[in-house]
Amino acid sequence: MSIQNLILGILRNSPQVLLRRLAGPALEIDGNRLDANIQIIANMAAAEAAKPDSKPPATVQEWRAGADAFDPMGLPLRRGVRTQDIMIDGDGFAIKARVYAPPKASDADPAILFFHQGGLVVMHHLTDDHFCSVLADECSAKVISVDYRLCPEVAFPMPIEDGLLAWAHVQQNAEALGIDPRRVALAGDSAGGLICATMTQILRDRGGLQPAAQLLAYPWVATDLESGGSMESCKECFPLSAATMEFFNETVFPGQKGLDHPYANPLHNKDLQNLPPAIIGTAGFDPIRDQGNAYADALKAAGNQVKHYCFSELSHSYLVLGRISHAAERAGVQMAQELARFLGR
Repeated sequence: MSIQNLILGILRNSPQVLLRRLAGPALEIDGNRLDANIQIIANMAAAEAAKPDSKPPATVQEWRAGADAFDPMGLPLRRGVRTQDIMIDGDGFAIKARVYAPPKASDADPAILFFHQGGLVVMHHLTDDHFCSVLADECSAKVISVDYRLCPEVAFPMPIEDGLLAWAHVQQNAEALGIDPRRVALAGDSAGGLICATMTQILRDRGGLQPAAQLLAYPWVATDLESGGSMESCKECFPLSAATMEFFNETVFPGQKGLDHPYANPLHNKDLQNLPPAIIGTAGFDPIRDQGNAYADALKAAGNQVKHYCFSELSHSYLVLGRISHAAERAGVQMAQELARFLGR
């Protein structure tokens, strides 16, 4: 175990009285109080950024290097979960994916297609490695985490098309993968939530076999970033700020080209009826909290089955903050257990 992870583990298991003392005055926004463990890490990140020799990332590669710093902070895989790396072939290209098999796998398990966070620009299919193992274990399902292609190397909406490619691959290879094609759910966090939400709408319109459910964690479901609401009150929050969201928009939609594309704005689809049951988990300290909450409300208003959690004490990206915060880990488990019910587990 690295020194960094050892320190994080100690902080994670320290008494709340000590943690609050280390964190300083509680950060409160919109009536929410930030988890002390996350506040300590946020303070450390802010102190690092304030150093005289510290420079903000200027290129996509620098942004990616900074995002990859989250990788060592992840918890290990759930015990008994096995992994296999595969390739999904497209037309003249291939994308990587990792399959997580539950401890007691069968030849007809439900499956979950998972899409990672990162604004469609940074991170990769192993970013949420631990949470994918939680999904596999709690849902007794095979989880396929997809390394969809990123912008700006590909133009939007290619990440969405990669998601649809992965859906077709799973359906066409269900027997070889050992899954039940009638019980395939979609799951993703942040930009991965955007991919899932948009895919459910596309697949509904195409007809045929539909996803069994969708799990969206702190989803990005609209490109409009006007000030106001959580975009204003949480604009300086860790680890996602309004400036980071602006960088994602500028990179994915250069010159605002495609900014209003319907695939990038599932929140604004006027027809939200007949979509799969949804588990949506937003975070109190997240600039895109309000759009996630609005999507949950809109799905409910359209007659869909929705289980909505707003984890008021957590920040964006809580699915990868389990080594830092017990509350973050509990949130992920709670959402996974809810998804298990829709998969008949």
